[in-house]
Amino acid sequence: MNNSFPADKTEKIVHTFSLSDDKREAFLKNANEIISHHGGDNPEKISNAISEYADCIANSKGKGYKPNIYQDRRGDVTITRIDPPCGSNTYILETKEGLLVVDSGYSCFAEELMQTIRSLYPNFDSMKKEMIITHIDMDHMGAIPYFDRVYLNETSKENFILEKTGRINYRTKNPSRAPFYHVVEILTGYTTPSLSNIVLFDSIKPDHTQPLSYIGELKTNGLTFAVYEGYGGHVEGSMVFIENEHGLMITGDILINREGYTPCQLAYNRLPALLAGGSVNEDSKKAVTERHAVYELLKKQKWLICPGHGAIFNSEE
Repeated sequence: MNNSFPADKTEKIVHTFSLSDDKREAFLKNANEIISHHGGDNPEKISNAISEYADCIANSKGKGYKPNIYQDRRGDVTITRIDPPCGSNTYILETKEGLLVVDSGYSCFAEELMQTIRSLYPNFDSMKKEMIITHIDMDHMGAIPYFDRVYLNETSKENFILEKTGRINYRTKNPSRAPFYHVVEILTGYTTPSLSNIVLFDSIKPDHTQPLSYIGELKTNGLTFAVYEGYGGHVEGSMVFIENEHGLMITGDILINREGYTPCQLAYNRLPALLAGGSVNEDSKKAVTERHAVYELLKKQKWLICPGHGAIFNSEE
């Protein structure tokens, strides 16, 4: 039984992604480690999943970037959801004072995302460009360089500093999961953000004995968010943003809505968990507790919930 990533699949990926010799070797090393960690008695299943993941990324770039676009309203706020074939949702919150973008997909789709935003808002380049990043997953922060101000918490900034100084970051600390994230880096062109446009907003140190703890208030574009940080269920630094006046809740991947997936997204979204050893959560038990903590917050009023993946939904449903 072959426990190595097949040569023909390797060469196809090298050609499709124009990988350098160094990137080719790094990809092959990590692909083989994924098979070693998670292949069990069926390494071919994992090899095929790696190839499928690469195909999803490649087929969603350029002309293949065909996101679904939806709009909702909450009072005087218009919420536009850009829903790509693979990767996270991007939200645009339009108020009287301007636009606020939430999350921004993979790096390899950044130009396509920005073209989509400009098609929706032709004056975007002359506007104030601000973004919220809900957490440090690579499929949520690809367009950071395009924005003047990107709001982030201290925990997420710490992750980037670890990367910049060549240390193990929060996503790659588990040796059995790290190879998948390195493959993602290679295939999506991820590089650590420069941090020159990062604005820290948390003023209260999180209590990581609690599933969610309040870390501060973010005021921007006429909106006021109470911000809560999770304690490491999905990944360290994951945040929930709550705008009480309009009943808006932005949850990142602490909450997702699988019922909102397209068939393409259903096919794609089964792959990361398979290649990371069964779950994309760093600690599944903590992730469940984080979700239940969000559900407790939902009891306070009716909310329009913007999850990290899948359709927007109302809390009363």
